[in-house]
Amino acid sequence: MGITITTDSTCDLSKELIEKYNIKVLPLCVMLGSDEHLDGIDVTQAEIFEYVKKNKILPKTAGRSVEDFKDFFKPFLDAGDDVIHIGISSGLSVCYNNCLRAKEELKSDRLHIVDGRTLSTGTSLLLIHAAELAQQGKKVDDIVKIETERAYHHQTSFVVDTLDYLHKGGRCSTMQLLGANILGIKPRLQVVDSKLISNGKYRGKMLPVLKKYIDETLEKYNTPDRTRCFLSHTIHDKAFLDEIVQYVKSKNIFNEVFEIPAGCTITSHCGPGTLGIIYLNDGGNK
Repeated sequence: MGITITTDSTCDLSKELIEKYNIKVLPLCVMLGSDEHLDGIDVTQAEIFEYVKKNKILPKTAGRSVEDFKDFFKPFLDAGDDVIHIGISSGLSVCYNNCLRAKEELKSDRLHIVDGRTLSTGTSLLLIHAAELAQQGKKVDDIVKIETERAYHHQTSFVVDTLDYLHKGGRCSTMQLLGANILGIKPRLQVVDSKLISNGKYRGKMLPVLKKYIDETLEKYNTPDRTRCFLSHTIHDKAFLDEIVQYVKSKNIFNEVFEIPAGCTITSHCGPGTLGIIYLNDGGNK
């Protein structure tokens, strides 16, 4: 008997960190035409980009059903474990409500559902912290309370290189797309009150834009948990990424800086060239 930490694939955790912290992940679904794939299992970023380039439409993404979540949780509960599930924001997916329904149908008081209130590695920050607390011997109710509170203090934002994917997904108009392309506008997206909104824009080439975005973010959200931050992205230029990673490390704010490619669910909505700096802005370790 112990504590099992679970999540869905929108957390964008690397395989190395999943294994290190023994986090169990339920993959969400990505549809490329009539072909159904599982995020992180049998579809890649490159395949997403190639599909969109060829077909001029976005893949379809879907959460998992109540029955899927029941099947996912049941082995851990049958083994006698307490399960803490921290998943994508209730404001961004049906997954949270389906988890609650799964808990109700399983009739288990050892299944604890936490609304992560964010996505991508914003969720991962909560998962890793929960796993560390479990390793330290913290009680399950205390971990649930701590992570529920910390979910309100994430700083999850991104800069998007192109509006093409947002346009294809119906999140911006043709005029906005044309204007952005002409002026070289790079929108800033942020998860606020469990919703993803556009709350800023930059102009120019992506490297200086990202450095300015990082500077402004760190200045505004300036009481970080210094333990770690994530740079989540859909960028394949290693030299470019290395420069951004070193830029963040040069600030001497975070003990660990992880550079992690976004999973296919997140990639399907943001497109290539996206990068975000993500950390908990809660004033320190708790």
